[in-house]
Amino acid sequence: MTGNEPVDDFIIIGLDFGTTYSGIAWAYSREPEEIELVTSWDSEFNNCSDVEKAPTQLLYDDKKGTSWGYSIPASEDALKWFKLLLLDSDDVPIMVSKSSQMRCAQKLLDKMRKDPVEVIACYLRKIWNHAIDSIQRTVGAELLQKSPFHVVITLPAIWPPYAQQRMKQAAKTSGILDARSCGETKLRFISEPEAAALATIKDLSKRSTIKVGDAMVICDAGGGTVDLISYQIESISPFVVKECVKGDGGLCGGVFLDEQFLKLIKRKLAPGSWDNVTSAEEKKFLNECWEHGIKPQFSNQNRDWIVDLPDSCDVASSGRKLKRRKTLELSSSDILSAYTPIVDKIEALIRRQTQAVKSKLGKSAKYIILVGGFGRSSYLYSKLQSAFFESTVLQSRGNKPWSAICRGAVVHGITNHGLSATLGVTVGARVARNSYGVMFHTGFDPQKHRLSDKYWSEEHQKWRASNQMQ
Repeated sequence: MTGNEPVDDFIIIGLDFGTTYSGIAWAYSREPEEIELVTSWDSEFNNCSDVEKAPTQLLYDDKKGTSWGYSIPASEDALKWFKLLLLDSDDVPIMVSKSSQMRCAQKLLDKMRKDPVEVIACYLRKIWNHAIDSIQRTVGAELLQKSPFHVVITLPAIWPPYAQQRMKQAAKTSGILDARSCGETKLRFISEPEAAALATIKDLSKRSTIKVGDAMVICDAGGGTVDLISYQIESISPFVVKECVKGDGGLCGGVFLDEQFLKLIKRKLAPGSWDNVTSAEEKKFLNECWEHGIKPQFSNQNRDWIVDLPDSCDVASSGRKLKRRKTLELSSSDILSAYTPIVDKIEALIRRQTQAVKSKLGKSAKYIILVGGFGRSSYLYSKLQSAFFESTVLQSRGNKPWSAICRGAVVHGITNHGLSATLGVTVGARVARNSYGVMFHTGFDPQKHRLSDKYWSEEHQKWRASNQMQ
């Protein structure tokens, strides 16, 4: 679209439906470079109302109705991790299916006798309605009512086609695609790492140091999973990249770091000291002392950390490290012990990806770019800087890494409509996640076929090779 062509009124909405947290960004077609984030969540917790994402969790209550996100009281046992239940069991990685989070989600879903598509649709309905209210406050009811919606939902790169169809059904059931007088709501999908890359690469494209042939590894370190995708730059103007190796991922996101921190606290206390701490107190403790305390600040600096323990924690016999009845002192080496097993897994994943890039291209990736909630970690950044000295590790300031996927989904919509020359990033080629072929039997050739495929055909009266593919 050229600058002289009139632009129709429509609103591009990017929805990052995550395993642990979800977020929404949007832009108005006549102001495509003004990408806005939806916030102002109803919250039972301190410091959470104006953050970029809301927890992907639901609480069904026959009397009070359905609660979601931050509005679920800490004392309640919410349904979480239901996103991954959209997959058939055979397609869920073993390490994921055996995780306590997945087992708990499946148990709660079975107890409620609900289908994964139904649950996801319920959550999408809640966050969508909140987003529409937020957008209306910004643009006004009149403009909202006359502007069709172009929705871009992000999905894991490795999800099979049937999962996308189920997600589309959930979106339809949620009301996202309901008929509107101004026109049809259009729906597109994009992979999560590609969306994260689009949000990040658009900033990189303005740098004078970037050249055709440069490669970059995008590390999306989220709450549940860490996903990697790698691109090589094919053109600067227009800015075109191609995926150069197959993406990778693992179950080493931020929630596992949270678990390690909680184990550390219990380890530092006398046995049984934590037994009387309720689930609500534990959630409040993690939110205030960890999520909005130590976690965003920790970079392995030489200092001690003081945490206020829950009132019900019995600390009378917990040893000399307790300064007062309800306070515990932790050293940086203590905190480091929680980070190490998780960060080591992330480093190993990135190492495998960078080696694949170097093997394919004959040179190292120029950039390693951190996005995602865990991608904001100061310690993760410094650890990767030391481990990958041949690459430049990049980490945006503030919470930009956490909102990268939903912002990238909007960038994808903007690029698809040719609305902005400065935001335009084109992915020219991708690495296929699946291959399709036709199975057949043919005459056995010892130079081509495995001995295990060899069999005698009575029909042809000769040796044949079974299960061949073309």
